[in-house]
Amino acid sequence: MSEFGIFTLLVVFSISLWWIYKQHHLQVIQSRANLLNGFAKIMEVSETYFNTAGYASLQGVFNQTPLSLRIEVDNLTARKIPVMWLHIKLHNTSATNGSLDILVRPQNTEVYSPSWQWSQPIKPLAGWPQHARYMSRDVAPDLQAIDTDVRTLFADEKVKELLITPDAVRLTYMIRQADRGNYLLLRSVQFDDEPIDSDQVAALTRQLQRLQQKLIGSKNP
Repeated sequence: MSEFGIFTLLVVFSISLWWIYKQHHLQVIQSRANLLNGFAKIMEVSETYFNTAGYASLQGVFNQTPLSLRIEVDNLTARKIPVMWLHIKLHNTSATNGSLDILVRPQNTEVYSPSWQWSQPIKPLAGWPQHARYMSRDVAPDLQAIDTDVRTLFADEKVKELLITPDAVRLTYMIRQADRGNYLLLRSVQFDDEPIDSDQVAALTRQLQRLQQKLIGSKNP
């Protein structure tokens, strides 16, 4: 075969590989974009954003309360299967007192948690999660007021963090775990690309809303 023929085969082969990669990349981005499809049935969606990896964030209203949802993939922890977090954030319509972060199984790689910069440790109530980090930025809110809600939320082992600040409450929830086989064999991070169950997220958001109402009620008895 002539040099020109070899060169032509190489060009065709390279273009084919590029096309296969491009099609796969588009498929992956589309599947990521679809993860939060169907959420219009549980909230009034006002804005949708996509990060550089193609994961969506939503802003809107849930039961008359401003709500934001954000997907974040955590693959920073060595020797740990990557996980997909869903941050469920309810913005307070009436500001509450104090701040509190409850972070279970802390590993110092939770870049989404602001409490690594907080300096005030908080003593938890009896029955609250063990192997957790309890921190405040200044003073804690009324712990007794949210005792039952904290127990209920953390009874679900997929709950990673509850963050309370004067202007919002946020729950971080493990919504997906990467395929174990692909990760252990190939170090490939692949998640189930089926849309996230909006009813499950609505149930978590209602729990978070009840906690928020307790906080507001403890401030204004």
